[in-house]
Amino acid sequence: MLKKTIAVLLLFSICSFAQTIDGLKSISYGSFKQKKVQKYINYFAKSEKGKAFFTGTYPRMGKYEKNIKEIFLKYQIPDEIIYVSMLESGFNQNALSKAGALGLWQFMPSTARIFGLRVDDWVDERKDIDKSTEAAAKYFRSLMRKFNSWELAFAGYNSGDLTVKRAIKKYNSNDFWYLSNKTFPKQTKEYVPQIIALMIISQDLSKYGFGELKLQAPLKTKKVMVDENTSLEYLSKLIDLDNKVLKELNPSLLKGITPPDTEYAVNIPLSKIKTLYAKLNRNNKRIVGEYLIKKGDTISKIAIKFNISIEEIYKLNNLHDSKIIAGKKLLIYLNSQNTLKDGKYFTHIVKRGESLYKISKEYEIKVKDLKEWNNLSNSKIIVGQKLRVRLANE
Repeated sequence: MLKKTIAVLLLFSICSFAQTIDGLKSISYGSFKQKKVQKYINYFAKSEKGKAFFTGTYPRMGKYEKNIKEIFLKYQIPDEIIYVSMLESGFNQNALSKAGALGLWQFMPSTARIFGLRVDDWVDERKDIDKSTEAAAKYFRSLMRKFNSWELAFAGYNSGDLTVKRAIKKYNSNDFWYLSNKTFPKQTKEYVPQIIALMIISQDLSKYGFGELKLQAPLKTKKVMVDENTSLEYLSKLIDLDNKVLKELNPSLLKGITPPDTEYAVNIPLSKIKTLYAKLNRNNKRIVGEYLIKKGDTISKIAIKFNISIEEIYKLNNLHDSKIIAGKKLLIYLNSQNTLKDGKYFTHIVKRGESLYKISKEYEIKVKDLKEWNNLSNSKIIVGQKLRVRLANE
């Protein structure tokens, strides 16, 4: 009788998860009768290590919950799927696994790109709360369409959908608990009941001894489109905000600057939006170019040559020491104060909507010179193409 009562209470505590949205089925009620689910409820609620994990991670959900659930609503994903992120990353947008999975949803680079995230030298959108959550929502919808079971969707998220497909085919079953007894990696066998246990505990914190936990304050930011090559340092000065704070809000910008090939959405505190719009001058930004390191060059010599600080060179190139190699390229800031004086070549990366004529006007040079420097027989250029540019001497 006691076991039956416990089972009923478990079912009741998670009843809000039972709704079906646009064909996405809820977790079957049978899941909550599984011994492994109860095992992990006890682990998180009673063991020292488990309680420490729950106590340390649950409050952080408050920072991201509103954003995540708004995106889930858009993609018709049940709110409770947020606890996948709790288990994956502890709601830490900078969490990095030994295998290379990164962000709230622990995407590997290849999977991230499949679901529309940009991952390159400039940007890693696995660290972007909104964009990574959109990718996760798309991934969950894809898994649900394939398996029509949340338990199998979780298994696919952990071990890959091919692993789940092979298991279903081999054992002619789509019941996760049956397949878990027959196959699946050990990590996946434990992963699914852990997620369900977190869902159940979170439905009634007081019941499981976490009644005193409080959610952290939600992030109050808005994405604002800014030009390519716009540094966070420049924006922070415009809105009178500590640059460290702005960088923490935009961890996906790996160099602290928007990419050179497109305008980009930057997270700005709501309290600073009006200030930004009032002060943002799109013509007053720093251009980033490439410098070919020559024999005898040092970081300090290059800094003096281009009238920029050594620290800026370190940050822009993610350098950890002063070692540089002749023949390699360094990113540097270019502007009227530091490039017009020595007539050197540098690289311009073609952006969407640009033409040779537009580029020539930007740098006050002739189209015929651009063609000559880059061995172009006509005026056709493509986005991402690198052009050699030489600025006139003062």
